[in-house]
Amino acid sequence: MNKNSSLILFTIFWVLFGAIGWMVAAFFKERTLIRCCILLTAACCWLVWLVTFLMQMNPLVGPRVGQLNILGMISYWETSYMHNEPDP
Repeated sequence: MNKNSSLILFTIFWVLFGAIGWMVAAFFKERTLIRCCILLTAACCWLVWLVTFLMQMNPLVGPRVGQLNILGMISYWETSYMHNEPDP
């Protein structure tokens, strides 16, 4: 499943959830409150899914460090696992 089809599929799912909830709420006495809750639930769940989906599409990558810099960090930082004697 490519990214466009999954985006469309889940958007349609949450739109249908909101539409069906809107129609079902007509049978209850407090229909405006129930409709508000259903629509807010659909919108918030879709937004949470969308943010998670978009973060996985373009993940953040940390800075790239050369081997010489890594060796320097390991040997000079006090919290490194190789540092067991104080520096002169």
